[in-house]
Amino acid sequence: MPPAIRVSSPSRGREAARAGDPAKKPDWRTTATTVAGLVSVLLVAAGLFYTNDANRKQQQLGLDQQKLALQGQVADRFTAAIDQLGQEDNKKQDKLSIRLGGLYGLQQLMNDAPAGEPVEPAVVQVLCAFVRTHAPRPATPSKTVPPSPADVRASITVHGNRPNPSQYPLDLSNTLLGLDHADLHGADLRGADLNDADLINANLYNADLHGADLHGADLHGADLHGADLHGADLNGAVLYNAGLRGADLNGARLIRAGLSDADLHSAHLNDAYLREAGLDGSDLSDAGLRGADLNDADLSGADLSGADLSGADLNGADLHGAGLREAVGVTPQLLARTQVDERTRLPSGDASPSPAPSR
Repeated sequence: MPPAIRVSSPSRGREAARAGDPAKKPDWRTTATTVAGLVSVLLVAAGLFYTNDANRKQQQLGLDQQKLALQGQVADRFTAAIDQLGQEDNKKQDKLSIRLGGLYGLQQLMNDAPAGEPVEPAVVQVLCAFVRTHAPRPATPSKTVPPSPADVRASITVHGNRPNPSQYPLDLSNTLLGLDHADLHGADLRGADLNDADLINANLYNADLHGADLHGADLHGADLHGADLHGADLNGAVLYNAGLRGADLNGARLIRAGLSDADLHSAHLNDAYLREAGLDGSDLSDAGLRGADLNDADLSGADLSGADLSGADLNGADLHGAGLREAVGVTPQLLARTQVDERTRLPSGDASPSPAPSR
């Protein structure tokens, strides 16, 4: 008997297909739903991006507006201070207090100015011009320097407290400054031109005068303890009784400077130019004088105990009554051309002067 043939109905075939043939692709409805979900996520992400970008732009706009407002305030304060500074005295009114207000207003503006704003160089230029205008060097200066006006002295004080002195040096050329008894404690006046300035009894303790021009300046009795005068020009300066204990005078030019009875204990004078300087009675104990030029210097009665004179040139120096006990680098050859007497206290050992060679 032949085998029975089983015929599948069409409906059963469709059910089998829906049952999940692995070779079949997903239904278009499922695909559409997936694509719609992805599009929705992308739209949300794009919306967030544009929202954040708008917020950033709004924040930047706010910052820019704040910066413009701050710049406007700085400009207004600067203009107001300059207007105060330009108030000159007349027969009816003394306007010194107004000018002082302008000076200290500019000082406060330098300290308050935001980083990157060119306030400090502008203030330095204005105040230098103010000093040059109000303290000009006369064509024929008198023997004594008259005291500078209070506003000029205040301007120097403001200069000495500027935030970035190394970046903005002072141009005080062609001025004549009388700053006697001025309080410039810790002031930074590096590179300043103080040629022939009167600084008698001024307080310059720990002041920075690195490379300053003090040629012929009167620093009689000034307090310069710990001051930085490295490379400064002090040729012909008057420093009688000045306090220079521990001061940095390395490489300074002190030719014909008057340093009688000055306190130079532990001062640094290496490679300094002291030719024909008057150092009589000065305290140079423990000072560094390596390589110093002391040709024809007057060191009579000076205390050089413990000083380092290695490589110094003492040709023609007056050492009458000087104290050289425990000094370093003192050799017979070094003393050969000096002037000594029985009062000169030489280091222990064989440091007696050798006979001077014939010329």
